[in-house]
Amino acid sequence: MNTTQNLTDKLVQNIKTDKSRIQITDAKTTGLKLRVSRSGHKSFALMIRGNSGKNETFTIGSYPDVSLKKAREIAIQIRVDLKINGEHKPTSPCVARKEKITLRQLLDEVQPSFAKTKKSWRPRGSAESSAYTRNTIERVFGPLLDKQVESLTAEGFGVVANAYKPVRPLNGKTTANGQVSRALSYLSPVLDWAAHRGRKFGKIGAGRTTRLDVPELRRIHDPASDDPTIKGKRERVLNVEEIAAIVPLLQYPAPLKIRRRNILPKNDYGPAAMRFLLLTLARREEVANTRWRDIDFTNGVWTKYEVKDVTGRGRSQRLPLSQSALGLLQTLPGYSKGARDAFVFPNRDGGKLDNWNRIAEQIQKGSKTRDWTRHDLRRTGATLLEELQIPVQTIEAILDHTNRFATAGVSGSAGHYMVATRILNQTEDPKVVALNKLSAALDHIVDGTQSPVSE
Repeated sequence: MNTTQNLTDKLVQNIKTDKSRIQITDAKTTGLKLRVSRSGHKSFALMIRGNSGKNETFTIGSYPDVSLKKAREIAIQIRVDLKINGEHKPTSPCVARKEKITLRQLLDEVQPSFAKTKKSWRPRGSAESSAYTRNTIERVFGPLLDKQVESLTAEGFGVVANAYKPVRPLNGKTTANGQVSRALSYLSPVLDWAAHRGRKFGKIGAGRTTRLDVPELRRIHDPASDDPTIKGKRERVLNVEEIAAIVPLLQYPAPLKIRRRNILPKNDYGPAAMRFLLLTLARREEVANTRWRDIDFTNGVWTKYEVKDVTGRGRSQRLPLSQSALGLLQTLPGYSKGARDAFVFPNRDGGKLDNWNRIAEQIQKGSKTRDWTRHDLRRTGATLLEELQIPVQTIEAILDHTNRFATAGVSGSAGHYMVATRILNQTEDPKVVALNKLSAALDHIVDGTQSPVSE
């Protein structure tokens, strides 16, 4: 029996026959045959007219050692060898045997490579300690660590991910969706590296020396995406009393009231960074990564690089700053020192500001407030703008959640030409107007009044 149809992974996996053997010709790849026997054995072969003018058959390999995708690739290569390169005999289509490398051994291989550019892949203490990303992967995918990585499937990873329970449940939670989400995001590029997959690792020499046939994890459901307990879906907004208690402490040098141990107030930029975050509605990493070269004081514009987006690829945003935000920057020592590459809000050693949780804890203790995060400050500021009747489109443009031209019925290229800057100084950018109103509203709250900000 010989039929022609478009072969699919599902068809190849499930097909059976009660005949001695059937042969199905792939409608997508010329000459590719799937042979299925009564015993259940399946194999691929290619029938092609050779240079002699006679039909020749070349065995490709057995399924599932050779996947449908791989069989098509080999079939195409054989045709290239014979028809284009003029060879009398194609390169042997033998598929390399599966490497007996476990997931744990793959992590051992990839860690030195990733650690060169990713701090989270470096040991946190001594040379014998583990990296944060490695710990997370091993904790969630422990049952798979000692299995051969090429034998693992996306479905297998999905089963283990969805079955994972927290080691130390917090506040009575029975799920660990945030941990699973992080483990998936950390492991996905490892498998892409091993498989020479994607824009980053698809280039020659960018991935593992020998390519492995490993699954893609992007099809696995991220449990954090519909978990309301994950931070992204918090609805915490600070009230008037909390704002009045917190904002006066957000200054440089850090007030003695919230002084942190082992750090002098003149070296503590954390509270000022929190104030800048509130005045600009920026994200934590955007503030932490800002260097003095990113601030254009002439035009009052902050260029934020590697802004997060839904594609996972970085982009930039140019945000006009309010007078209060510019004034805050001008009070910092770095403004007059002229070190363009220095961080605007450094840690005590001059590096990138970290320990944001500790900064928030000190501010909470000094203001006698509780249960808020730095992202709640951003949400509070956005809520204030809405109460001040700022158009939603302007708020979205400040938050930079979406392409500001997406709802305007214009092409995406508009963003490349309409750059946020102040060419005409007599005009007012609506984002600056909004952020100036936000600053004034905060001042009113701190001063003890709640009268609306004048237009």
